Amino acid sequence: MLEIILWKANMSEKIKKTKTTEQKAKRRKVLWGTFWATAISAALAAGISIPLVQASKALPLPTPILKPESLILTITLPDGTKQEIKYKELDKAPSLTNKNKNIFDSIEKNIAKYLYEKEYEASLWYQAVYNANKAKADEKTFALDSIDKVKEKIQKELNDLKKQYQKQYGLEKKWEEKFLEALSRPEWGSSKNESQALEHKVNIEINKHAYRRYRTEVNTDWTYNDLKNGIVANKDVYYEYNGKKVEIAKKGETIRLDFAVENKNYVLPSEDSIESQTNSQASIKIPMFVTKSFVKEFKNPERFIKPWIDKKQAILSEFSLSAHQDQTGAEKPWIVTKAEIINLLKFSSYVENDTQVKIKLAIDGLNGFKGFSTLIKDEQISNEDERTAKNDQRLIEYLSADKSNASKFGSKGFVNLKQAISSSEPSSYFTLLSILLGDATANNKGIYKYKEKNDLFTLLKTKLINALKRLDDFAKLEDSFKTKLENALSVEPVTKEKTENYVEEFAKYNSEVEKLINNLEEKTFNKVFGDVFKEVFTNGNQNSKVDAIYKVGENFVSVTPKGILIQNLHKFETVEAVQKLIVKDLAIKSKANYKNTFTSELFDLGSIFSDILNSSYQIDDLLSQETFKNYLKEQKFTPVDSDKEKNFDDNDINGALSYIKTLEQTNKASIVSKKYSQIKEFIKKQITDNLVKDFSVDDKNKFKIEPHTTDNIVGYIFNIIVKYVLDTEIQGTQGE
Repeated sequence: MLEIILWKANMSEKIKKTKTTEQKAKRRKVLWGTFWATAISAALAAGISIPLVQASKALPLPTPILKPESLILTITLPDGTKQEIKYKELDKAPSLTNKNKNIFDSIEKNIAKYLYEKEYEASLWYQAVYNANKAKADEKTFALDSIDKVKEKIQKELNDLKKQYQKQYGLEKKWEEKFLEALSRPEWGSSKNESQALEHKVNIEINKHAYRRYRTEVNTDWTYNDLKNGIVANKDVYYEYNGKKVEIAKKGETIRLDFAVENKNYVLPSEDSIESQTNSQASIKIPMFVTKSFVKEFKNPERFIKPWIDKKQAILSEFSLSAHQDQTGAEKPWIVTKAEIINLLKFSSYVENDTQVKIKLAIDGLNGFKGFSTLIKDEQISNEDERTAKNDQRLIEYLSADKSNASKFGSKGFVNLKQAISSSEPSSYFTLLSILLGDATANNKGIYKYKEKNDLFTLLKTKLINALKRLDDFAKLEDSFKTKLENALSVEPVTKEKTENYVEEFAKYNSEVEKLINNLEEKTFNKVFGDVFKEVFTNGNQNSKVDAIYKVGENFVSVTPKGILIQNLHKFETVEAVQKLIVKDLAIKSKANYKNTFTSELFDLGSIFSDILNSSYQIDDLLSQETFKNYLKEQKFTPVDSDKEKNFDDNDINGALSYIKTLEQTNKASIVSKKYSQIKEFIKKQITDNLVKDFSVDDKNKFKIEPHTTDNIVGYIFNIIVKYVLDTEIQGTQGE
């Protein structure tokens, strides 16, 4: 399907022949037409709805039998021309894909009962082991019911419902009508009879627990002693399954939990830690990162990390200011607020060490802002790291226009970059991709050219202070106080002993700055301080336009219609890097490395992998396991091209795997399907707004983004999106 045509497209790159302009245009049209025809074929076979293009404005009619010349879809190609996709051009593979879809659906129906039965038996084992060293009064019952027991409970519910209607309407026929009416409601699966209702409710109960191996959590089932020394049985430990006794351990024997690996999915506090000294090791509950499964072979969730990373995960830290360009003209003063200017020029204390603090303006913290990246490092978090993160948190609370992420040190959490491309506007993913792809060059690399400006916020500070000092009211201040205020504003941040009496002095400075700014008329204020931002960010260029992206130290700064955005992006590329972060979280939760700064987990480990653990992943995962494949081969299904049941075989399993790949490619294609026009409109708007100097149009009316020289910048960026999402490249989207 898609992979075939994309392979063909890549092969064409290797054929180096000189082409005429007409040949190039034809080649682009053929490649794009084939790409979309293949994508549509897969979508149709996968059951994804695509509207047919009707030549006439007729009333709704039954879906017609498609003829070879039937028009399916019209596609706008990168060069702006239209391409019609006709039914005869669709790949004939849909019949095969439809067959594979039927196999996939049939397998899916067999999964829940298989998984539930595994969870049921394992829950008996887990419960027995949990209670192995417990006194009778402390034992817990949490094992799942057998499927027969589930059916028995649902049947009792149905019988009670029958009795209710019999009591209400007597034993006449009316009670049965009311009973069937109740079963026809969604609660009972809109069932037509009692057996359907029973099956519906049983399936609901089974599905609640069947997929536990694909759900993660941090639980505290086990104590320090359980994990450190093993579980010493105070009785014979066993369970009964299908009428048979299964022995686990004899009284006095030690049970080890194979799925629990220290410094992998749990961390023990050291024996001299506060936690160990405060509580007995027998009572300390240790947080463990596991799946919700009772099956010990599937308790450890580390196997999800690699496929999760493959979705291009990253952590994004952000700091924002509300100052922004006037959208009606680059030459106008920026839109600024008195509150933000006051906060930028307000003194605060930041912890330097155990005995000292550093007094500095809020704006002084912008150059060194690191956000969450301070905590993403291979080595142990140091005291200095802790202070840096805490000070950045304070800075966000004092100054940022968005304080919602302060408790996470500026982190927006994990960013799935493919998902960001799927759901975001170009204004968001252009910047993200620019950060990831690196500095743009004229020979087609990256998107935006970085404006290296490490002194951006230092320069902003200087000019804001100079603007403040030029105010008439500033000149009227008492001379000695004015001198002190000037010195305090202009010098580097100062270090003070915590025991010193410095609060009153700097509180006076803050009060005076606030008074000076608030006393300004709005028009004067907007002109004075709005021009400062305009001058700093445009470097005084003739057109007063900003750069698309600034590189300030390790951070990236962009100007949006809503304000200034400071971003720091950390991309995950190895399993080990993610494992280390998970261990850090577990150390925080178990107080193994207790720090007042970090009292709650930094990530939501209960849902960290939820975006990948969908139905396709689950079936793909199960079909890689011999035990499930052997079970499946004992089950029957009816093929789409037959009316007779048959057992699943290896060909059917391979067909289901092929369908999963087709579905994934179709989903990826749906992500990029509307991006071309979206990119084009975004670039057009940037040129029209005339606020960002990277965007322009040449004398041939071609869109341009500095420093790229291609004549088809829209196609070039679209190809980046395609390559990034589909992990391949469609030839002919760039200027040739």
